[in-house]
Amino acid sequence: MTRDVPLLTLELARRLERLVAPEPVVPGGPSTPGTVIVVQFGRTVAVKAKGGRPSNKVFCFGPDDLSRLDDILAFYTTDALEPEFYLTPSGFTRAVGAALSAAGFAQFDFQQAILYGVPSSELTSAPRHITIERVTAENLEDYLGAMADGFEMPPEWRGAAMDETRRRFPRDEQRFLARVAGEPAAVATLRVREGVASLGGGATVPAHRRKGCHLALVRHRLDVAYLLGCTLVIGGANYGSGSFRNQLRAGLRLAYIESGWRRVGAQ
Repeated sequence: MTRDVPLLTLELARRLERLVAPEPVVPGGPSTPGTVIVVQFGRTVAVKAKGGRPSNKVFCFGPDDLSRLDDILAFYTTDALEPEFYLTPSGFTRAVGAALSAAGFAQFDFQQAILYGVPSSELTSAPRHITIERVTAENLEDYLGAMADGFEMPPEWRGAAMDETRRRFPRDEQRFLARVAGEPAAVATLRVREGVASLGGGATVPAHRRKGCHLALVRHRLDVAYLLGCTLVIGGANYGSGSFRNQLRAGLRLAYIESGWRRVGAQ
Protein backbone atom coordinates (compact mmCIF):
# COMPACT_ATOMS: atom_id res chain seq x y z
CA MET A 1 0.00 0.00 0.00
CA THR A 2 1.35 3.43 -0.95
CA ARG A 3 0.85 6.38 1.38
CA ASP A 4 -0.64 9.61 0.07
CA VAL A 5 1.92 12.21 -0.99
CA PRO A 6 1.25 15.52 0.83
CA LEU A 7 0.25 18.59 -1.15
CA LEU A 8 3.22 20.86 -1.84
CA THR A 9 2.51 24.05 0.13
CA LEU A 10 4.80 27.03 0.70
CA GLU A 11 5.43 25.79 4.23
CA LEU A 12 6.41 22.32 2.97
CA ALA A 13 8.61 23.79 0.22
CA ARG A 14 10.53 25.84 2.80
CA ARG A 15 10.88 22.76 4.99
CA LEU A 16 12.29 20.79 2.05
CA GLU A 17 14.72 23.61 1.31
CA ARG A 18 16.00 23.58 4.90
CA LEU A 19 16.36 19.79 4.98
CA VAL A 20 18.24 19.73 1.66
CA ALA A 21 20.90 22.01 3.17
CA PRO A 22 23.58 20.34 5.33
CA GLU A 23 23.47 20.75 9.08
CA PRO A 24 25.93 23.31 10.51
CA VAL A 25 29.28 21.77 11.53
CA VAL A 26 32.58 23.45 12.33
CA PRO A 27 35.73 21.30 12.82
CA GLY A 28 36.98 21.20 16.40
CA GLY A 29 40.65 21.49 15.43
CA PRO A 30 42.74 22.64 12.47
CA SER A 31 41.03 21.78 9.19
CA THR A 32 42.76 19.62 6.59
CA PRO A 33 42.34 19.94 2.81
CA GLY A 34 38.87 18.78 1.89
CA THR A 35 37.37 19.34 5.34
CA VAL A 36 33.78 20.55 4.93
CA ILE A 37 32.72 23.50 7.11
CA VAL A 38 29.03 24.43 7.38
CA VAL A 39 27.97 27.70 9.03
CA GLN A 40 24.53 29.26 9.43
CA PHE A 41 23.84 32.96 8.82
CA GLY A 42 20.27 33.57 9.93
CA ARG A 43 18.31 31.12 7.79
CA THR A 44 21.09 30.82 5.22
CA VAL A 45 23.41 27.79 5.30
CA ALA A 46 26.90 28.27 3.84
CA VAL A 47 29.16 25.32 3.01
CA LYS A 48 32.86 25.46 2.10
CA ALA A 49 35.81 23.12 1.64
CA LYS A 50 39.31 24.25 0.74
CA GLY A 51 41.43 22.05 -1.47
CA GLY A 52 38.91 19.23 -1.76
CA ARG A 53 35.85 18.33 -3.73
CA PRO A 54 34.05 21.56 -4.68
CA SER A 55 31.61 22.22 -1.83
CA ASN A 56 31.37 26.00 -1.79
CA LYS A 57 27.61 26.34 -1.85
CA VAL A 58 25.03 28.61 -0.23
CA PHE A 59 21.55 27.30 0.57
CA CYS A 60 18.33 28.87 1.90
CA PHE A 61 19.36 32.44 1.05
CA GLY A 62 16.42 34.82 0.75
CA PRO A 63 15.11 38.29 1.57
CA ASP A 64 15.34 37.76 5.34
CA ASP A 65 19.14 37.46 5.11
CA LEU A 66 19.98 40.28 2.69
CA SER A 67 21.67 42.19 5.52
CA ARG A 68 23.99 39.20 6.06
CA LEU A 69 25.23 38.98 2.48
CA ASP A 70 28.56 40.69 3.22
CA ASP A 71 29.23 38.28 6.10
CA ILE A 72 28.36 35.29 3.91
CA LEU A 73 30.73 36.41 1.17
CA ALA A 74 33.49 37.12 3.73
CA PHE A 75 33.14 33.52 4.95
CA TYR A 76 34.48 32.44 1.54
CA THR A 77 36.93 35.25 0.72
CA THR A 78 38.85 34.42 3.91
CA ASP A 79 39.99 31.25 2.11
CA ALA A 80 40.06 32.77 -1.39
CA LEU A 81 37.01 30.73 -2.37
CA GLU A 82 34.09 31.61 -4.63
CA PRO A 83 30.62 30.44 -3.55
CA GLU A 84 27.64 29.44 -5.64
CA PHE A 85 24.14 30.36 -4.43
CA TYR A 86 21.30 27.90 -4.90
CA LEU A 87 18.02 29.78 -4.79
CA THR A 88 14.52 28.35 -4.63
CA PRO A 89 11.36 29.90 -6.10
CA SER A 90 9.99 30.54 -2.59
CA GLY A 91 13.10 32.48 -1.53
CA PHE A 92 13.79 34.47 -4.69
CA THR A 93 12.64 38.08 -4.90
CA ARG A 94 13.60 41.08 -7.00
CA ALA A 95 15.60 42.40 -4.03
CA VAL A 96 17.54 39.12 -3.75
CA GLY A 97 18.40 39.21 -7.44
CA ALA A 98 19.44 42.87 -7.23
CA ALA A 99 21.68 42.26 -4.19
CA LEU A 100 23.47 39.34 -5.81
CA SER A 101 23.86 41.22 -9.07
CA ALA A 102 25.36 44.20 -7.21
CA ALA A 103 27.87 41.77 -5.64
CA GLY A 104 28.91 40.56 -9.08
CA PHE A 105 26.78 37.41 -9.32
CA ALA A 106 24.62 36.23 -12.19
CA GLN A 107 22.43 33.21 -12.79
CA PHE A 108 24.38 30.57 -14.68
CA ASP A 109 21.84 27.77 -14.79
CA PHE A 110 18.67 26.26 -13.48
CA GLN A 111 20.34 23.72 -11.28
CA GLN A 112 19.14 20.85 -9.20
CA ALA A 113 15.56 19.68 -9.22
CA ILE A 114 14.26 18.79 -5.76
CA LEU A 115 11.84 15.86 -5.58
CA TYR A 116 9.75 14.63 -2.70
CA GLY A 117 7.40 11.81 -1.81
CA VAL A 118 6.69 9.13 0.75
CA PRO A 119 8.17 5.65 1.20
CA SER A 120 5.98 2.80 0.02
CA SER A 121 5.17 -0.12 2.27
CA GLU A 122 5.40 -2.39 -0.79
CA LEU A 123 9.01 -3.49 -0.36
CA THR A 124 11.03 -4.26 -3.48
CA SER A 125 14.06 -6.36 -4.32
CA ALA A 126 16.98 -5.61 -6.62
CA PRO A 127 17.21 -7.31 -10.02
CA ARG A 128 18.90 -10.71 -9.89
CA HIS A 129 22.21 -9.43 -11.34
CA ILE A 130 22.54 -6.65 -8.71
CA THR A 131 23.36 -7.00 -5.02
CA ILE A 132 23.13 -4.10 -2.57
CA GLU A 133 25.00 -3.94 0.72
CA ARG A 134 25.34 -1.46 3.57
CA VAL A 135 28.80 0.10 3.67
CA THR A 136 30.91 -0.97 6.64
CA ALA A 137 34.59 -0.72 7.52
CA GLU A 138 35.13 -3.96 5.56
CA ASN A 139 33.84 -2.68 2.22
CA LEU A 140 34.55 1.04 2.67
CA GLU A 141 37.46 1.10 0.21
CA ASP A 142 35.31 -0.55 -2.47
CA TYR A 143 32.69 2.12 -1.84
CA LEU A 144 35.23 4.96 -2.03
CA GLY A 145 36.65 3.70 -5.31
CA ALA A 146 33.19 3.33 -6.84
CA MET A 147 32.21 6.78 -5.54
CA ALA A 148 35.26 8.43 -7.11
CA ASP A 149 34.82 6.57 -10.40
CA GLY A 150 31.06 7.11 -10.48
CA PHE A 151 31.36 10.87 -10.01
CA GLU A 152 34.38 10.88 -12.35
CA MET A 153 36.35 12.94 -9.85
CA PRO A 154 39.34 14.74 -11.38
CA PRO A 155 42.80 13.87 -10.03
CA GLU A 156 43.33 17.29 -8.41
CA TRP A 157 40.74 16.64 -5.71
CA ARG A 158 39.87 12.94 -6.00
CA GLY A 159 42.21 11.94 -3.16
CA ALA A 160 41.09 14.74 -0.85
CA ALA A 161 37.42 13.88 -1.40
CA MET A 162 38.05 10.22 -0.65
CA ASP A 163 40.04 11.12 2.47
CA GLU A 164 37.27 13.41 3.71
CA THR A 165 34.63 10.69 3.22
CA ARG A 166 36.90 8.17 4.93
CA ARG A 167 37.44 10.55 7.85
CA ARG A 168 33.72 11.19 8.29
CA PHE A 169 32.77 7.49 8.20
CA PRO A 170 30.70 6.36 9.96
CA ARG A 171 28.30 9.19 10.68
CA ASP A 172 24.52 9.36 10.87
CA GLU A 173 24.45 8.97 7.07
CA GLN A 174 23.91 5.45 5.74
CA ARG A 175 25.93 4.49 2.67
CA PHE A 176 25.14 1.74 0.19
CA LEU A 177 27.18 -0.11 -2.41
CA ALA A 178 25.69 -1.95 -5.38
CA ARG A 179 27.66 -4.70 -7.09
CA VAL A 180 27.27 -6.34 -10.48
CA ALA A 181 28.80 -9.81 -10.69
CA GLY A 182 30.67 -8.97 -7.50
CA GLU A 183 32.26 -5.79 -8.88
CA PRO A 184 31.62 -2.40 -7.17
CA ALA A 185 29.18 -0.72 -9.56
CA ALA A 186 27.24 2.12 -7.89
CA VAL A 187 26.91 4.03 -4.63
CA ALA A 188 24.28 6.03 -2.78
CA THR A 189 23.56 7.55 0.63
CA LEU A 190 20.55 7.94 2.90
CA ARG A 191 20.36 10.60 5.61
CA VAL A 192 17.52 10.73 8.12
CA ARG A 193 16.74 14.04 9.80
CA GLU A 194 13.56 14.94 11.68
CA GLY A 195 11.89 11.80 10.38
CA VAL A 196 12.64 12.73 6.77
CA ALA A 197 14.85 10.57 4.54
CA SER A 198 17.14 12.36 2.07
CA LEU A 199 18.46 10.46 -0.93
CA GLY A 200 21.90 11.59 -2.04
CA GLY A 201 25.34 10.61 -3.25
CA GLY A 202 24.07 8.47 -6.10
CA ALA A 203 26.59 7.62 -8.80
CA THR A 204 27.33 4.67 -11.08
CA VAL A 205 30.74 3.55 -12.34
CA PRO A 206 30.83 4.26 -16.10
CA ALA A 207 31.38 0.59 -17.02
CA HIS A 208 28.19 -0.40 -15.18
CA ARG A 209 25.80 2.31 -16.33
CA ARG A 210 22.48 1.38 -17.97
CA LYS A 211 22.28 -1.83 -15.95
CA GLY A 212 19.63 -0.67 -13.47
CA CYS A 213 21.96 0.02 -10.54
CA HIS A 214 20.81 3.57 -9.86
CA LEU A 215 17.10 2.72 -9.89
CA ALA A 216 17.75 -0.31 -7.67
CA LEU A 217 19.53 1.90 -5.14
CA VAL A 218 16.68 4.45 -5.18
CA ARG A 219 14.12 1.74 -4.48
CA HIS A 220 16.33 0.10 -1.84
CA ARG A 221 16.65 3.39 0.05
CA LEU A 222 12.90 3.94 -0.11
CA ASP A 223 12.51 0.52 1.50
CA VAL A 224 15.01 1.44 4.22
CA ALA A 225 13.21 4.75 4.79
CA TYR A 226 9.92 2.89 5.28
CA LEU A 227 11.49 0.42 7.71
CA LEU A 228 12.97 3.34 9.67
CA GLY A 229 9.52 4.91 10.00
CA CYS A 230 10.23 7.97 7.85
CA THR A 231 7.17 9.95 6.81
CA LEU A 232 8.73 11.89 3.93
CA VAL A 233 11.49 11.40 1.35
CA ILE A 234 13.57 14.06 -0.43
CA GLY A 235 15.70 13.57 -3.53
CA GLY A 236 17.70 15.80 -5.84
CA ALA A 237 18.92 15.51 -9.43
CA ASN A 238 19.59 17.56 -12.52
CA TYR A 239 16.25 18.10 -14.24
CA GLY A 240 15.64 15.52 -16.96
CA SER A 241 18.68 13.41 -16.04
CA GLY A 242 18.66 9.65 -15.59
CA SER A 243 18.69 10.16 -11.84
CA PHE A 244 15.68 12.48 -12.10
CA ARG A 245 13.75 9.96 -14.22
CA ASN A 246 14.57 7.08 -11.89
CA GLN A 247 13.28 8.97 -8.87
CA LEU A 248 10.05 9.72 -10.73
CA ARG A 249 9.78 6.02 -11.62
CA ALA A 250 10.14 5.20 -7.93
CA GLY A 251 7.20 7.47 -7.07
CA LEU A 252 8.75 10.80 -6.12
CA ARG A 253 7.34 14.09 -7.48
CA LEU A 254 8.95 17.33 -8.57
CA ALA A 255 8.84 19.98 -5.83
CA TYR A 256 10.83 22.82 -7.42
CA ILE A 257 13.99 23.62 -9.39
CA GLU A 258 16.80 25.68 -7.90
CA SER A 259 18.57 28.42 -9.83
CA GLY A 260 22.34 28.60 -9.54
CA TRP A 261 24.16 31.91 -9.18
CA ARG A 262 27.92 32.45 -9.34
CA ARG A 263 30.24 35.43 -9.59
CA VAL A 264 30.72 36.54 -13.19
CA GLY A 265 34.01 35.11 -14.44
CA ALA A 266 34.30 32.57 -11.61
CA GLN A 267 34.50 28.85 -12.38
